[in-house]
Amino acid sequence: MKTKYSILLLLAAVTAFSGCDSDDIDTRKPQIVLSEPAEEEAYAPGSAIHFVVTLSDNVALASYKVNIHGAFDGHTHSAVQPSLTRATDAEPHPFERTWMESEFIAQGEEPIAGKQQVIINHRLMVIPDSIEGRPVKEGHYHLTVYCADSSGQESFIAREVEITHEAGEHLH
Repeated sequence: MKTKYSILLLLAAVTAFSGCDSDDIDTRKPQIVLSEPAEEEAYAPGSAIHFVVTLSDNVALASYKVNIHGAFDGHTHSAVQPSLTRATDAEPHPFERTWMESEFIAQGEEPIAGKQQVIINHRLMVIPDSIEGRPVKEGHYHLTVYCADSSGQESFIAREVEITHEAGEHLH
């Protein structure tokens, strides 16, 4: 009888602990594959960026955003430092902008929330000709894509692009 009781107790313990599956905890960050723009791709002021990205997650995606800012100071993305210098009225104005997913949705894109994989392909990000009446500063910029999953984990990928009046029309 004692043996049967021990076996039943052991089976009950195994059954109880098998319900606690550690696979239910999402420990994997979302994956980002940025196809366009290419590294060092050049864009003219006033042109739209051809943006193609695949976002995926093992559980569910939540949101994404895209940021462009000047890379004139040689910074990296392990510790982004804001520029402390202020341009005069005669100098070209550096371009900096963050597009939230909600802006893309307002322009007709589908939300990514709840999906495991999406491919985004659009030309909704436009580089202005001028900012506050000054021309956009030509040079190297960082384009960074951030993606968050449903558990709050975030990944990012950065790519260097160039803004120059010498850039041709993009026909992708």
